[in-house]
Amino acid sequence: MRTRRLKAHPDASSGFYHCMSRVVDRQFIFGEIEKEHFARLMRQYARFCGIQILTFCLMGNHFHLLIEVPKRPESPPNDAELLQRIGAIHPPALVEQLRRQLADTSLLSIQKDALRQRFWQRMGDLSQYLKELKQRFSQWHNLRQGRRGTLWEERFKSVLIGADGSALSTIAAYIDLNPVRARLVADPARYRWSGYGQAMAGRQEALIGYQALVAVRDGLSLNPAQALKQYRAGLFDYAERRGVFSSTPPCNNTASKPEVSARHPQKPLRNPGLVSQLLHRISYFTDGAVIGSRSFVESIALHHQHWLQRKRQASPHLVSNLETPSLFSLRPARVLDARG
Repeated sequence: MRTRRLKAHPDASSGFYHCMSRVVDRQFIFGEIEKEHFARLMRQYARFCGIQILTFCLMGNHFHLLIEVPKRPESPPNDAELLQRIGAIHPPALVEQLRRQLADTSLLSIQKDALRQRFWQRMGDLSQYLKELKQRFSQWHNLRQGRRGTLWEERFKSVLIGADGSALSTIAAYIDLNPVRARLVADPARYRWSGYGQAMAGRQEALIGYQALVAVRDGLSLNPAQALKQYRAGLFDYAERRGVFSSTPPCNNTASKPEVSARHPQKPLRNPGLVSQLLHRISYFTDGAVIGSRSFVESIALHHQHWLQRKRQASPHLVSNLETPSLFSLRPARVLDARG
């Protein structure tokens, strides 16, 4: 029986989610070509669905996304915006055909509305976004490799993240630090297949993600470069000054190899601190169902209380062993060391 996916309260202006999915049998299929294609599809389908990628990380056999899903309006956008979004994933010929049909005075209003709903029902939903993204990539990969069958291990995991407090920036940093945890690079800015690496390289779409993150977290209206600086100031600048990244030896950035090598034991980090703690795999952040302040977790538990009572998981649990004492999870979990 499928586990119910927890989503934001219907009254919330946006929902924030940490989503993760792994390749079947944990095969390392993501090389540079695969990562480039997946990242392109990820952005295209985000524009189509009307969601915002705050940050992401593509690894050798799995991916992490931090996504903002705005509250879905009751009706589709105007035709110009709708066609622009459709054009993000469909060829220009189809968009032009739709444009002519919507402008055709001989078509009844009900026929035009049916055309709009055909695409509108696929927009603004987290599950639909991940479903189409994974299916589209699977089709491309299977055709390219001459394979058949499922590519993904299971349905994607998602954790609902509170916009209040430090939850969003902590999860963002945890995602950005994936290649450092896997010992692919010593500095997350050097990993090109992550939101942080691309933002540090000046990629506009990645910078806009941090602009949105800082706007939600701090209520600040900054330009993209200023927002990235604000995000770094809270976590990564602090870590760099304390030598956290310099104690992590870089590895060759190739996705075909396993991301943790037993041949080169990881040196223990010399300094405590939130970033160095985030260099351990924290299962709360992938299995905790809801992460945020106590009040946020309690509000989600209350909203879903009928289902949660059957599962006996309605009480917030403090995310232990972190320097952020105000972070809570809906489900209990263990902090695991991924570097051993």
